[in-house]
Amino acid sequence: MSTTALPSQPAAASKAALDAAIKDSEASSSSSQTADSANAAASTEPSSSNGAADADDSLAADESVRTVFDDKEDFNVKHPLFNVWTLWFDNPSHKAASGKGGKDSWGEDLNKVVTLDSVEEFWGLYNNIIPPSELPQKANYYLFKEGIKPAWEDPANANGGKWSIQLPRDKSRASIDQLWLYTMLSAIGETLEAPTSSPETQTELVTGVIMSARANFYRIAIWTRKSDDAASTSGPSEASDVMERIMGIGRKFKTEILGYDINQKLGSGLMSDVEYQSHTESEKKKGRKIVL
Repeated sequence: MSTTALPSQPAAASKAALDAAIKDSEASSSSSQTADSANAAASTEPSSSNGAADADDSLAADESVRTVFDDKEDFNVKHPLFNVWTLWFDNPSHKAASGKGGKDSWGEDLNKVVTLDSVEEFWGLYNNIIPPSELPQKANYYLFKEGIKPAWEDPANANGGKWSIQLPRDKSRASIDQLWLYTMLSAIGETLEAPTSSPETQTELVTGVIMSARANFYRIAIWTRKSDDAASTSGPSEASDVMERIMGIGRKFKTEILGYDINQKLGSGLMSDVEYQSHTESEKKKGRKIVL
């Protein structure tokens, strides 16, 4: 029996990669044993060219399957993600301190950190960047699908919205790193959206996830390609489908990533409920929200 500290959906994504790696490792071990037996048999027979045999053995060794579980530095097989993802980072507080920052300068210091397409690259990245609990004020991490910039103006986000939660900084410092990890694992593991009956024709709703550090709170958000605004301008069937999928993402975010009961009310002081708002409504002073 195995145990895990991850919620069910991120754990499933991580377990799938682990199971694949174990199969690769077992296959590699079996191939190695077969090769050893063949070499032992060959050693009892005369050979006209030991140099050629040694070269063949070396070539076979180089071509053997080695995952990160076999050799953490010299592996030659990676476990691909369904989508390619890019991590972006910015820290506007640097500009504010120099007096050059301003509302209209957003995005000028947005930096592309790395693009990744495998489980190994994700963990290599995660283990070598500053955790959210240590980020300075106003700093942000953005993990978005390749080709999508973490901005409202990007065509993939223009008609969309976001699920988000605001957590008090002091009370959440001990748990924020883990919650951000769960959010990223759910995104790259493609578990935020429920499988559909025709995935080949279904546009993926999730475009990216964001971690924001502020003076008094942290905010985690999941951005979607469409919103309740866009759904209201579609036909009844499509609108119903979009809203069902948006609500499904929110429920998974609240219960399986954040770990709250679906009916639990959270909003108090610096803490918000799990809320959904289109980007259009976000620009209004009191824009419409959906609250879980």
